[in-house]
Amino acid sequence: MIRLNYTLEIITPCFCGGAEPEQQAEIRPASIRGQLRWWFRVLGGFKSLAPMPVREQEAMIFGSTACDEGNAGKWSIRVRTSQLTTSRKDSEGLGHRPFSDPAFLTFPLQSRTNLDGHRGVVDGGTFELVSIWRGRTGLASDLVSLISVFANLGALGFRSRRAMGALADAQGKLPTLEVSLTRFANPDSIVLRSLPANSSKNAISVLGGWLKGCRAHGLTVQIPQKMKSPFFQYAKNDHDVGYQMPETANSPAFRPAIGLPIIQRTKRGTNNWEFGQGSANHPKGRFASPVILRPHRDSNGNWLALVIFVDAKKWPDDPSTGQPKPVFLNGSSRAVSRDLYEAMKNDPNLETYPL
Repeated sequence: MIRLNYTLEIITPCFCGGAEPEQQAEIRPASIRGQLRWWFRVLGGFKSLAPMPVREQEAMIFGSTACDEGNAGKWSIRVRTSQLTTSRKDSEGLGHRPFSDPAFLTFPLQSRTNLDGHRGVVDGGTFELVSIWRGRTGLASDLVSLISVFANLGALGFRSRRAMGALADAQGKLPTLEVSLTRFANPDSIVLRSLPANSSKNAISVLGGWLKGCRAHGLTVQIPQKMKSPFFQYAKNDHDVGYQMPETANSPAFRPAIGLPIIQRTKRGTNNWEFGQGSANHPKGRFASPVILRPHRDSNGNWLALVIFVDAKKWPDDPSTGQPKPVFLNGSSRAVSRDLYEAMKNDPNLETYPL
């Protein structure tokens, strides 16, 4: 048995829920295991275990409940959380005033009439991640690399894809992200870009402003200024699709490819953009954004605002046509294009990471 301890720091507000997420934040081993498992799949499993299929690798490491032959995994995760500070906040309690760039990332946490946006939050501090490995010794270094990926790119809790719940290696004991990624079979399944930042709060603001510039159509009075953005054409198209403008009758939608569901409120009513039609074969469900925003602090204390493009989880093709799967706007099928996703990835304002 190999037992290793790592101290991780919560560097942005973490809305990680337990039994009562609206009242009390709680970091649970199950949440961490879920993150580790997700990044393991995205990166194609360990290079050292190839050509074993990723599913078999995962079952061996994390365990499986498949069919009637479930088995316990060989890797256990425990946490010690005595060094965390918690409270209960909404978006404004974080200092994200309405319509500001940070508030664009935490809008579900806004308190409005008859709606309390407060949730339990970890305000900061550190926790100890305890890794217990009962498998063959040779895999221990691979598992440490997975912990490093989680500490550098992962996050915990509500709005974790939108800069909340970000982590950092508090002691510098983990290998670097660059070294860790080389241990995986498919590190190219993610594309890392960055914007400059100088603190946790600044990174959140930078990322909120960038995403808003890519997605938001804005008020009519703002349009002349927004038209200068190369992303405005995509936002205007999707805005006009929702308003059923004749010129967009044959246009694909762009924004669904960076996250669903979308609720669009117009003068003509509310539009619901869904992943499926709602039938047994096409359930509505959700589509998690393949664009992850992550404040990042390296081992030298330098800050960056990371934008992670998870190509392995981008908008899927329809197997029957080979074209991008349609979205359902108020129950009606609409073509989807990944052009906005690709334009965001190739934004010249983003730097390639590592620098």
